[in-house]
Amino acid sequence: MIAVDEFRAKLRSAVLVQLFDYWQTIRGGRLMPPWSAIKPEEIAPVLPRIWVWRLDERGEPRIRLVGESILEVTSRNIRDSTPDDLYPPAEAADIRSRILKVTGMPTCSFTDGEVFDRATRVGSGERLALPYLDDRGALGVIGASHVRMATDADGKPIRFNPKALYRLEGAEYFMRLAPEEGGGA
Repeated sequence: MIAVDEFRAKLRSAVLVQLFDYWQTIRGGRLMPPWSAIKPEEIAPVLPRIWVWRLDERGEPRIRLVGESILEVTSRNIRDSTPDDLYPPAEAADIRSRILKVTGMPTCSFTDGEVFDRATRVGSGERLALPYLDDRGALGVIGASHVRMATDADGKPIRFNPKALYRLEGAEYFMRLAPEEGGGA
């Protein structure tokens, strides 16, 4: 677990920095912000790359919403999908585990590394995952991803149409959260 300043310094993408700073502002002294505090118009540049998971009644992660950039990659509506619906079994288990760690501790997660479509490297990227509390009192994760696509011999970005969303492998950092005195949950 790393400190807030060290965690924030790991973020290179301006979009991820904006989401993290916004999340910090709306959480205030609380452990995490409530879903109702998130105002899309206040993070407009982040929206195309945003993804949100919620935990259903059984504690299973399900996609609540995704941004336009993610919809372009998936070429289908993935709302209400579980990790098993979107990824091969081993990757689904990893995604589920990360979501449950972010919500269960709670913590913030940042991953920086190489992006793969199955076994093919297609670029590099970053992923930020931040917990929130929804209006029912259930936990969820709001995050965003930034991918820098690899290029082919002609300098054009490699295009891919994955069955699953891409896989990001690399260094992962976690930030322990604690509410400020009198800040509430």
